[in-house]
Amino acid sequence: MIPSSLNDINGGGQNRRRKGGASVQSSSAAPWFAKVLAAASSVLLLLVAHNRVKGGTSSSADPNVSGGSSNSTSTNPHRSFVCITGQVNRLELANKIVAVLNPLRNAGYEPEIALILDDSSSTPHVTNDQVIKVDYTAHEPAFATMDDAVRLLREMEFHVLTDSPYIQVSDPILNEKYVAQLHRKAGMDNGQHRKRAENNLRMMESWAQCHTVMTADIDRSMTYDLVVRTREDTGFLQALDVEFLIRQLNGEGDGDNHASVNEDQDKSERKRVISNGCRYSQGMNDKFAILQRSAADTYFLSPFRAYYTKELHPKVMSSESFIYYTYLAEGLSILRPPGLRKIVKVVTDGEGQTKIYPGEMQKILDWCRVRIHDDSVPNACVPSWDATNRSIAAPTDACWRHKVKDPECLECI
Repeated sequence: MIPSSLNDINGGGQNRRRKGGASVQSSSAAPWFAKVLAAASSVLLLLVAHNRVKGGTSSSADPNVSGGSSNSTSTNPHRSFVCITGQVNRLELANKIVAVLNPLRNAGYEPEIALILDDSSSTPHVTNDQVIKVDYTAHEPAFATMDDAVRLLREMEFHVLTDSPYIQVSDPILNEKYVAQLHRKAGMDNGQHRKRAENNLRMMESWAQCHTVMTADIDRSMTYDLVVRTREDTGFLQALDVEFLIRQLNGEGDGDNHASVNEDQDKSERKRVISNGCRYSQGMNDKFAILQRSAADTYFLSPFRAYYTKELHPKVMSSESFIYYTYLAEGLSILRPPGLRKIVKVVTDGEGQTKIYPGEMQKILDWCRVRIHDDSVPNACVPSWDATNRSIAAPTDACWRHKVKDPECLECI
């Protein structure tokens, strides 16, 4: 059970450290497929094989885990683990600081952050660029290097657990049954379809790496009260209501019509994961999730493991449906509360300004009944560090909310 007493606690405290070096991990070694298969019967063996493929070590000293000072001054009574996955050149942080990290801090759940980000290519791995005709080379990254992102977070006294990029596998070995069952999007040729399947696999592998970092100090990892994973290009049109999400994770959301709960488990024993309340594509949206620590091992590890070792559910037709049916088979309860709908994909334009990704305004209107007035994210929403008060000087989510018109009826979703 997650503590439900939320306190707005700031200031004072101590730095926290983790063991490890700062070398870049590589996942391009050919034997990794065989190692995963050999380790299928045991989560522990899977992790060991996964780390060896990356050129790393055991979970107690992962080379991606920071050995530097966190600069954290928080005395928050609880901790949360936040993993941001994807690629450095698509990373957006200003919105996440205001809408995710600071709300967690203010609610008493001090975030410890893992950046599982690839910087191996100047051109991002993208799935739908050929469908909506987005030229990523026209968009300037918000961060030239991962060091820049880490520096910003530490200036705001967040504890960042990773110092170096995580290099994604360049030529992953695909499960051909998955490729065949994956729905082919309109306009995609065979090469683009396989590229989409490769990106799905890279996503699952990066989630497994979140777990590696989270459990680098196994005793400490068991003290996290909340676990969050978000994509690097996810944007939030409304700051997280942490108190509402905790009530959902503690069981108050099990009865709503967007939940798929494990009825075989007693309500007090269910392992719950919250995802978007809409746009779940016959499964669950991969942009964002918040979950109980008890669900984290299964959440991070089971998709990558099941990809090679489990029969595909007949309804799998996308990565969203694959992870959804994998989690149901593993006994997780998936909650998709209608109140969690204002989540979009963002990108930086040619002048480095954050904007809502092309096509998102229509999608969130069609699928979530949320109307966005324009595609820009105002500069007034950018947070800054107040050194005097040792806190983040951030606006409320009103700077986004004025762009949004709520639906007339939630049941329309």
